[in-house]
Amino acid sequence: MSNSHEEIKQEDTTRLISEEEMERLRRASPERRRASLIVVTGGEIGREYEVVGDEVVIGRCDTADIRINSRLVSRRHAAIRRITEKNMERYVVVDLESMNGTLLNNNPVKSAELQEGDKIQIGEVVFKFGYQDAFDAQFHKEIHRLIHYDRLTGLMTMESFRRVLEDTIHCAQPGEVFTLAMTDLDGLKRVNDTYGHLAGRMVVEAMGQMIRDTLRSTDIPALYGGDETVILYAKTGLEEACEVAERLRHVIKSRTFQYNEHTFGVTISQGLAQWPTHGATPERIIAAADAALYRAKAAGRNCVKTAAD
Repeated sequence: MSNSHEEIKQEDTTRLISEEEMERLRRASPERRRASLIVVTGGEIGREYEVVGDEVVIGRCDTADIRINSRLVSRRHAAIRRITEKNMERYVVVDLESMNGTLLNNNPVKSAELQEGDKIQIGEVVFKFGYQDAFDAQFHKEIHRLIHYDRLTGLMTMESFRRVLEDTIHCAQPGEVFTLAMTDLDGLKRVNDTYGHLAGRMVVEAMGQMIRDTLRSTDIPALYGGDETVILYAKTGLEEACEVAERLRHVIKSRTFQYNEHTFGVTISQGLAQWPTHGATPERIIAAADAALYRAKAAGRNCVKTAAD
């Protein structure tokens, strides 16, 4: 499915989820409905945010309740506020004196009451306001996963990762750094040639799980292609990122695979580069990490090399 900026409609996406799964979600869904925002265009298309409490702030700063990492969005851009009167709730959108303004149904607003189905535009991101039950929430969670994540590995797709990388660079504060890693499994070709591609597929699937289990919650891994991955260590210098990379190397090296009564293992080579020291643009930082990965392969594999080596 193309990761476009077109509005997602539920009738267009139910085919992505099996009928059995849809029915399971319906049976598990309670009747309670709560206010929420659904991303219908922008990098996080398909994601749902529940509107909790009396105020939900949307903006670029780390403390925003809904964070949009975009140069078009102010640090505290807008807020959704809940107003309770006579046991009745209503919601309003309020622009927080943002640089580029807030649009409601394509019209600039300072403050306006929200109706179900209203579209709120902040920067390049458009939210749809509405009331969701647990089934709706699970549906949108599944759609978001199918759009942005590889089904086999559970890692982010490269298209979605590229947008994250670009926004991270655009929104970086003075003096801020991050580390980018390129990784590649050692021995996967041998597994494919010896035991078949189903065995290789099993290894790649397990690789994705091990990466997700080993990395920190702030680290963002994506499938670059085949068994190659790219990892963004946000707000992390080279030395600290290397420590995480070494843990990942050990985890994968220690894993024993079994397939049709055969036992085998693989290792991983990794190349790391620090932004902006080794490259200030997405292309250059990826190239620097890739060159370090090539040196890790040339050094005998199963090791971590950096652009500073």
